[in-house]
Amino acid sequence: MFKKFQTFLKNFADDAKGTVAVEAAIILPLLMWSYMAMYIFFDAYQTRSSTEKAAFTISDILSRETAAIDTTYLANMRSLFDMLSESDSATGLRVSVISWSVVSDDYELEWSHTQGTFASLSADALNSLSERLPTMADGETLILVETYSTYEPALNVGLGDQQVSTFIFTRPRFAPQLVWSS
Repeated sequence: MFKKFQTFLKNFADDAKGTVAVEAAIILPLLMWSYMAMYIFFDAYQTRSSTEKAAFTISDILSRETAAIDTTYLANMRSLFDMLSESDSATGLRVSVISWSVVSDDYELEWSHTQGTFASLSADALNSLSERLPTMADGETLILVETYSTYEPALNVGLGDQQVSTFIFTRPRFAPQLVWSS
């Protein structure tokens, strides 16, 4: 009887019928999730990259501006940002002009205006950003461009909604300062 049981176990272990179907049933969901996850992670990376490029473009345009800008100009910059970043979510754009004062040994906010989901930069908030700002000479100005959008993945692969923000500073190129027209 023990010999028959041993023979049965050996035959059962050597039998390969149906293994492909079982392996496919186990591996196929994992394989499909992996392909979808790769697509979603690449799409998130691409969204982050296009958002940064769009913000750098806006910053470069503003750094070359010699005339005063206004609300309409800023609204058009936000529309350009939306188009370049291909964002489907609510976006925000904040442009601030900052200078350095040796007398007060601190950054000073010249002006700050927004479009979208941002609030204007305050002097108190500027102090909290001082570690992220570059060293500047006395009286030098800086254009700070901040953008905000949300990446919403097409499928839920564990990534969830990601907030994409940029923080870009540029020195004015052709004028001493970017001027706001009231």
